[in-house]
Amino acid sequence: MKKYAAIGILSFLVFVLLAIIFVLLWNFKANSSFLPQFIKEANSTILPSVTQKITTWQQELAMWPVRDFTPAAQQFQLYFNADTSELKEKNKYYQLTINKYDIYSIFCLKQTLNAFNVKYFLLKSTDSPEIFIDTDNKKLIEEIIIELKKYKINTEAKEIWL
Repeated sequence: MKKYAAIGILSFLVFVLLAIIFVLLWNFKANSSFLPQFIKEANSTILPSVTQKITTWQQELAMWPVRDFTPAAQQFQLYFNADTSELKEKNKYYQLTINKYDIYSIFCLKQTLNAFNVKYFLLKSTDSPEIFIDTDNKKLIEEIIIELKKYKINTEAKEIWL
């Protein structure tokens, strides 16, 4: 109970203090009579001379006798980077499909592709691996297929443009 009474009294005093400050500010607004004399003199001498010398760019343009200019607000420039990936020439790849998907077959496939010194991408999937060979030489693909048949791995080559 004492806690609530103390909080109530303090909040009432804060409210009274704020009310007094508000009344004082309302009744005694800051005007030129409250300013010291040296501030009045400084404001009266500096401000008119500064405003006479400094003109804005709009006022300067308005004073020009010849008006053959275009205001900057009427010009608009737009820069953007166009997506030109569709315009680029596509590369020819071959996709190999194999009938076996076990560790031995993948090992033999990698060894064969490394022996021919050809770039390849091997993507693992759940059903079968996807093998993409980075070449456009059809004879090289046929030689790889013949070499894989020695390991009893039947493959087929499919031409892909990416």
